[in-house]
Amino acid sequence: MSEGKWIVGTDIGGTFTDVIGVNLETGEQRLGKVPSTPPTYFDGVIHGLERAGLRGSETESFRHGATVSTNAILERKGVKTALITTEGFRDVLGGGRAERISAFELDWDPPELIVPRRNVLTVSERTGPWGEIVTPLSEEQVRLAARKCRKRGIESIAICYMDSFMNTAHERRTREILEQELPGVDISVSHEILPQMLEFERTCTTVLNAYVSPILKNYLRGLYERLQKDWNYSGPILVTTSGGGIIGMDEAINFPARTFHSSPVSGAVGMAGYVGSLAGFENVIAFETGGTTNNVSMIYRGSPAVTHEWKILWNVPCCLPSVDTVYIGAGGGSIGWVDKGHILNVGPQSMGANPGPACYGLGGEEATNTDCQIVLGRIDPNYFLGGELKVDPQLSFKALKEKIGDHYGWSSEEAAANMYLVAMTNLMMAIRIQTVSRGWDPRDFAIIPYGGGGAMYACDLARESGARTVIVPPLPGYASAFGAIRVDIKHEFTKPIHKTEREIDYTFLNKEMDELVEKAHQTLSREGLKEKDMLIERYMDVKYFSQSQFFTVDIPPRKIRDLKMVTAKFMSAMKAKYGYNLPPHYVPLEIVNLRVVARGKIPKPDLPKINRIGSIKRAQKPSRMVWFKDTGFVPTQIFERELLPVGASFDGPAIVEQPDTTTVLPPGTHCSVDVYGNLIILVGK
Repeated sequence: MSEGKWIVGTDIGGTFTDVIGVNLETGEQRLGKVPSTPPTYFDGVIHGLERAGLRGSETESFRHGATVSTNAILERKGVKTALITTEGFRDVLGGGRAERISAFELDWDPPELIVPRRNVLTVSERTGPWGEIVTPLSEEQVRLAARKCRKRGIESIAICYMDSFMNTAHERRTREILEQELPGVDISVSHEILPQMLEFERTCTTVLNAYVSPILKNYLRGLYERLQKDWNYSGPILVTTSGGGIIGMDEAINFPARTFHSSPVSGAVGMAGYVGSLAGFENVIAFETGGTTNNVSMIYRGSPAVTHEWKILWNVPCCLPSVDTVYIGAGGGSIGWVDKGHILNVGPQSMGANPGPACYGLGGEEATNTDCQIVLGRIDPNYFLGGELKVDPQLSFKALKEKIGDHYGWSSEEAAANMYLVAMTNLMMAIRIQTVSRGWDPRDFAIIPYGGGGAMYACDLARESGARTVIVPPLPGYASAFGAIRVDIKHEFTKPIHKTEREIDYTFLNKEMDELVEKAHQTLSREGLKEKDMLIERYMDVKYFSQSQFFTVDIPPRKIRDLKMVTAKFMSAMKAKYGYNLPPHYVPLEIVNLRVVARGKIPKPDLPKINRIGSIKRAQKPSRMVWFKDTGFVPTQIFERELLPVGASFDGPAIVEQPDTTTVLPPGTHCSVDVYGNLIILVGK
């Protein structure tokens, strides 16, 4: 072992905490998977590091992904938050976008707002759409709002004024006053969080940031203290982001909204996209099934599909740039249940890490997807986590029979089979939302499953969707932790412009772009990056003048003299998404924002080539009866993945076992092992 040359990636899921360490000099990998330890999760991280045999004194970089900020919102366990906004706009959050969860449920009531209306405070001020001060800021009303916040025990405050992104003076002054009146209270200002148009989306994103800011701050600082005290680590902590990169701990504390759903994103970008490229596939459906959720992302021509708006809850959008990901509650711990109409459902409720699935024997009595897979013979209960975690299959049979089978007169096996089909239907919905409904043809993509459960569903999903190939990476159960050490530092900066082409002053435009680029350079320098490791990408957000939604198009790194190239790219994107476009002389184009993405290249490990040779017979284990969708229970060959040699080739039905996951190959599939240990599965029809 070489001191100071280990890079460690960690990921906290709802069920398990994953740790992977890679030595940059030797390529040696060390792994640790342990149950998560809510509510602080610190113990799970330390246990995982100890299980992997890693030492803080020998670690150069610690990279971390966690669902702490996301879970705080999903479970509505954020801090007591207030919103200060412009007089007359108190109900921006409550108004939302007039959406309904159910179009036909007449007695439906919308969920409570993250910030109750009584804690939305208004002050007299107004900035015009071009940045002019229409109404001066009433500092007296700001101080009155501060006194109300103090009396109500507010822990975090979001400031979002109308059109403040065009002139930040009022928001900056408001923050100064609040810092004087309420020392120690967290403050989020919209011109720093999301300096762009659309009031509801900008307000909501700022409120989300404020809602979780103290939680993530306490979590990261507490984690760092534990790493120093119990693991002897004094280096930096880098945190994964929803944009597919990592940022420093201080940046994550200031902008926690950037960390939402970062764990599955790092797996999609850092593992699935990378493995796809190694196997010769630029187009990839990244398919994660963890303990609580299933997540689907798209990689097209080697780059992840990115969205500038996604909903973390109903009518609660986050508009920070993010890898486009669809979530459903269909993880290993998701519960099978029968509703009042006697319909079988799976999820979104989950048993989590504690008490976990029934087979854990920790008091959980509900039938989960994990119990279902055990009853169907797909998971060997004697080889759960490589045999490290003892589970009781009889508890799985009991839960399936009592919680589901008895409702319909089914045996445990019949209940498990039908529960599997319902889960498959839910998973196919997520695949279709990300592919066909958005204009992607699944036949042009390979499916790369990761997480502990993805490889158990991937082949059936490929057949259902039309995809022809499934690629199972060597360590799918550690994909998000591995992805955390494969992604680069990434920051994004925005400057609102709001000018039509005939209004543009190109001297001004280039000056603003140069300032953004300089800001990007300074930020990367603070992260310790050298000039040679910096990559600056420049973009423009463009829309028709009469619309509110924009497209982001890239521009070359030179002076902007006209918009011919920008117009052509916008027209192409408009045509691809909506099937039509309008000539610029009919509706003028508007430059909404200038945008700069700053990437800092940092050391990252590659997947090592494997050198296993010999006969496939060494990898064979005793066969067993396994259930498949089209055949029922049939005799099935079982393989130990760690013993499969390069070039090994076999047909389904088969099960490939490894400590972190199980790969299920239905009849009619064909699998081969490439030089990196990837399982390349041709699914057939």
